[in-house]
Amino acid sequence: SESESEKMSAPQSTVLIAGAGIGGLSLALALRKHCGLSGSEIAVFEQASAFTENAGGAVGLYANGLRVLRYISPELLAAVRSAGYDYIYRRWYRHDGSEVACARESELSDEAELQSIGIRRWRLQKALFDAAAAEGIVVHFKMRTERVEQQADGRVHVTFADGSTHVARVVFGADGLKSKVREAVVGKLAAEFTGVTCLMGSAKLSRPVRGICFPSSRTTKNHGCFYPTGEAEQIFQLYFPAKSMDETWGTLSAEEGHVECTALARRLEADGWDPAFVAPLLQAETVIRVGLFAREPLDRWAAAGGRVVLLGDAAHPPVPYIGQGAMMAMEDVGVLSLLLRHFCCAGGSQPFDPSDANLTAAAETYQSMRIPRVTPVLRSSHALGKTQQLRAESWWYNWKRELQIKLQVLRHGTLPIMKPGAAYDFAQDVARRINEPDQPRAARDAPEANAPRVHAALLAGLVAAAALTVVVARRR
Repeated sequence: SESESEKMSAPQSTVLIAGAGIGGLSLALALRKHCGLSGSEIAVFEQASAFTENAGGAVGLYANGLRVLRYISPELLAAVRSAGYDYIYRRWYRHDGSEVACARESELSDEAELQSIGIRRWRLQKALFDAAAAEGIVVHFKMRTERVEQQADGRVHVTFADGSTHVARVVFGADGLKSKVREAVVGKLAAEFTGVTCLMGSAKLSRPVRGICFPSSRTTKNHGCFYPTGEAEQIFQLYFPAKSMDETWGTLSAEEGHVECTALARRLEADGWDPAFVAPLLQAETVIRVGLFAREPLDRWAAAGGRVVLLGDAAHPPVPYIGQGAMMAMEDVGVLSLLLRHFCCAGGSQPFDPSDANLTAAAETYQSMRIPRVTPVLRSSHALGKTQQLRAESWWYNWKRELQIKLQVLRHGTLPIMKPGAAYDFAQDVARRINEPDQPRAARDAPEANAPRVHAALLAGLVAAAALTVVVARRR
């Protein structure tokens, strides 16, 4: 092991962020802008060799995450919006192109700059990276975090895969599903395969109708999601049940992607899919095959003393059906940075002070706010994914679900399950907690928490009444 003198000679910073994804870069910018830290006091380490343009994957951004970007910088929000593309509509389909229902995305926010957009992940990452570079924040590439150790003197010692080390006063783990920082908080923990695989890719092809679209197929027994990321660019995501993980899954080569997408396109054509859903597969680029993973919610996101803290996928691996995975990471950033500003900077009036008392107060408050917030949103995402697959597997369930979707859109303007995610305002939540620190969360959130139950009960009654009407009519 390293000697104490070697540890003392390691490079040092006030803050170390493991992971330069959406959460890591957003946190670096938030700390720079609102906690009085200079760019040189924030060290960001990323395992990738570099950020590459046109890399695979995309993400939907919703009002709750966009609020965090606006808090960091209105200019950053504008840059991100210009790199993405507004949905405007949310549509549910059968695989043959029959539309079940259509909702306006403005139901999720009435602010123009907070309207939902689709954006390629690399474009979002570039906007964040460019903003970080402009603030003097350096991202160190090819640096995979391997071990995080808290020292008796209040410092945190981080070892990387190449054997190099770094010392910081506080470490934030934004290093994803396979987080090594998490091991310093809760030990080794494996996520479980959910039994669902997703084939996703991009295509230089306009959508025939505006909006994010959700087809479900009883012939192919699967469901999908198609959404625009540009005027003539769209993303496809097709979900299938799978019994086990395949080690070959990941980013496919151009030839592999072409072969797999062409074969799937022929299968969908034979199963009667609308050509608008098949066409992107025949022009697919940057194709990825992934397995979806989940894990029971952690009951702790920070080590004792608040010097090692988790956020994003390191704390809560998402599933994509509700579009809130990246948004939860951005909410983490907003809440965490405001709490650090409050506890470590005296609300912005003092320089950043990472004392034991300050960091403990910030970390404990962060955990107590975020865990109850994230858990039901991610469970809602699981539930929504299951309903889409059940639509594909059962004609009876599909009939009921289509009726339910129509009634929910008619009554609420969109699916009520979407609203608690987008409606969340991290700054208001932090202000409530700081001003009313002893009030139980259940009491503060009671109206919002109970509303979906009331809506669900009403909708269940409507669906039951409609089903009874059909039965009576058939008997007559």
